[in-house]
Amino acid sequence: MDATVLPQLLKEEKRNFLIRANGGISLPAAGALYWLALGLAGFYVDQSHWTYAALFGSGLIFPLGLLLSKPLKANLMVPSPLGSLFFPAFMSMFLSYPVSMTAAYYNVSIAPLAFSIGMSLHWPVIGWMYGSRICYVHALARVILVTACWFVFPDHRFTLIPFVVAVIYLITVVGLSNEVATAKANVPES
Repeated sequence: MDATVLPQLLKEEKRNFLIRANGGISLPAAGALYWLALGLAGFYVDQSHWTYAALFGSGLIFPLGLLLSKPLKANLMVPSPLGSLFFPAFMSMFLSYPVSMTAAYYNVSIAPLAFSIGMSLHWPVIGWMYGSRICYVHALARVILVTACWFVFPDHRFTLIPFVVAVIYLITVVGLSNEVATAKANVPES
């Protein structure tokens, strides 16, 4: 087999996966709602309760993404060999939870930073699976912006950081939608 064939086949599978899944946009939409809810909770609940809401509420993101998949025309169950990477991608995120909880136990103000960064660890892998640049931008922007907010606005960590993450998610939904449209436009005619 020619050495150029396999990379081309992989590129085509990534493009086709992105198109068939519609960028999986229902999951970042669900993420935006989760982080919006956490930002609102930051006004009403104490910081330790916020931390538990962040931890246990994160389990609602996937079911909410499934509920949003039909109205957003996302297919989260697209068969693809690349789909086997979802579990390892999310496993890296789940493995960050003990560090986030332990850090929050000793200094609760670290919780928004720890969760917002820890829960972004899967984005580079998702970006690779879809051949998506916006997924990489999501992860980098999230780390940079939430870290800046944590240092610059210490009195607003439990509201501002979640709102920033929610906005990044919304931008990601738009970016993925644009990438899907571009990928569809560039599908060679058979």
